[in-house]
Amino acid sequence: MRAHSPSRVRCRWSVLPTCVVLLAACGEPTRAPQVPAGLDRVVVDALVADVHLGAFGDVRSLLLACGDAPPVEYVFRGTAPDEIAPLYSITKSVTALLTGIAIDRGALASDSVRIATLFPSHAGAFAADTLRARLTVRDLLTMRTGLAWNEFVPPYESPANPFSMVLASPDWLATLLAWPMAHAPGAQYVYNSGGSVLLGASLAAATGTSIPQYAQRQLFDPIGIGSARWHVGPQGVTNTGGGLSLRPRDLIPIGRLVRDGGRLGASTVVSSAWISRMLSPASSAPLGSRYGHQWWLLGPTGPYDAAHPIAVALGWGGQLLAIDRVTDVILVMVSRNFDRDALAFAQSVMRRMPSLAAPGTGRSAVCAAGSGSAR
Repeated sequence: MRAHSPSRVRCRWSVLPTCVVLLAACGEPTRAPQVPAGLDRVVVDALVADVHLGAFGDVRSLLLACGDAPPVEYVFRGTAPDEIAPLYSITKSVTALLTGIAIDRGALASDSVRIATLFPSHAGAFAADTLRARLTVRDLLTMRTGLAWNEFVPPYESPANPFSMVLASPDWLATLLAWPMAHAPGAQYVYNSGGSVLLGASLAAATGTSIPQYAQRQLFDPIGIGSARWHVGPQGVTNTGGGLSLRPRDLIPIGRLVRDGGRLGASTVVSSAWISRMLSPASSAPLGSRYGHQWWLLGPTGPYDAAHPIAVALGWGGQLLAIDRVTDVILVMVSRNFDRDALAFAQSVMRRMPSLAAPGTGRSAVCAAGSGSAR
């Protein structure tokens, strides 16, 4: 173990002003000089200490925001504050926002569109299976594709894993459109990253624009994100199941956009109607959670709580964007916990989230105003 080296604090002002706390690999964490207004200093310090000591595994970045005050960012284990990180399945949640934007702008009529209408050059694949011909955009969004798919057996590292098989194939779209159907679309929730790639391909076909270009113009540019990197495969198909990389701090404006019902100041990036639809439970999911439209719905004790829902974008290895619209707290974690169940990891973090808000704060108080002093 290395000798203790002190933590350092930097306040950076770019598109998103952020106070960055760099924590040494060994020794005790140093308190941030300030935390966002509305957050409880004691609770925040305890969470940071636990992350630093490994209670949440190999966490590399932690960001906390309340209201519109600048967030505080803690980085651990030698991570650079501006390091771009793979977000894995958080990509799915971003793709859901893009789908809503496409519907709002009329590029896609609705989420009830059958995807067969978007791929006329693959008409044979839909003609060969009447179940596949019924597959809609909504079925892809809600993970009710009907495909014969087991995302987790064998694990991702195996070439026999279905998603790994798709990504290793020379034609992702053709591979997915030839995948066997197990039952009718819309009938049963089965987690499926391949379906999310098919969703992105459908969106690209509807808009006539590649996913990276559409995302940058319609979503990232308006909210001030310029660092996006995408995994693009054969024939230009984008890995919208898990191929987006951003700086951890870039997730804060995405979280605020969702929190504010799709609005950015006086402008609307995506309609509030879509945000509500996207975050409405569509299916029951493991560990008492719910699944909406490419977003997880959890609660302050872990499982979903209709009285206190927490919207979560969740990626393999512990990538996490959590939006608590009751307390107005947004939490981001970027981790390398690839040996942990991501959903169970997220639920363990949710149990700490409600207490982060200082007593008496919330959307109608200090936190929402973005002013005041944290203790």
